[in-house]
Amino acid sequence: MVRVRSWTTPVLVVVMVSVLVGCSGGAGAGASPSVDPYEVGASAMAAAASASTSARASRDAALGPDLAARREAALATPPPERPEQISENTTEGAATAAAYFIDLYQYAFVTGDTKDFAAMSEQRCVFCNSVIDDAKKIHDSGGWADPWDSTVTAVRVYEQNPGYDYIHVEIDMQWAEGTSYDGDGTPKTTDSGDFTLIIAMRYVNGSWVVGESEVKK
Repeated sequence: MVRVRSWTTPVLVVVMVSVLVGCSGGAGAGASPSVDPYEVGASAMAAAASASTSARASRDAALGPDLAARREAALATPPPERPEQISENTTEGAATAAAYFIDLYQYAFVTGDTKDFAAMSEQRCVFCNSVIDDAKKIHDSGGWADPWDSTVTAVRVYEQNPGYDYIHVEIDMQWAEGTSYDGDGTPKTTDSGDFTLIIAMRYVNGSWVVGESEVKK
């Protein structure tokens, strides 16, 4: 994704020039015409948007029609529906939130949209931060991931131990083979398999958040 650069600097330059002219005592026939900083900013943003569109068109042309179509289909993937039970401070709420966390994991890699995944992740979560960084790295280079099949076969929620903030949730998963792509279309395949994911969760301000996660050995 191309970042739109700030247009703060051009605006400051315009303001400084205006002040200098005003202090010189030459505010008469020789004064420079005023410049609207908002028009300057709008022009800069429009130029950045145009450059972004041009770069995307060039990248799609290099990928070829088939891969470009796969990329567009992946980016158009709708976000997973947020279950109502995710706001419940119950065993069922925790189990539902854990499964939703897995859905957001896949959505982040497929579309590059990590907002909801990050909102459910605590800053201390090493696994969560790694997912966010990896997803952004793929998409910032113009890459993406094809959606893949994943099935939750069982969820176990354990009682919270006295003195601990987090509860222990285990999710048994069946994971289909998946494919991600670099910006130039080079594919990378991940193997299918069955595994158990351990998630440390706690209930904060009306929702479940993840403090850490790892694959069970």
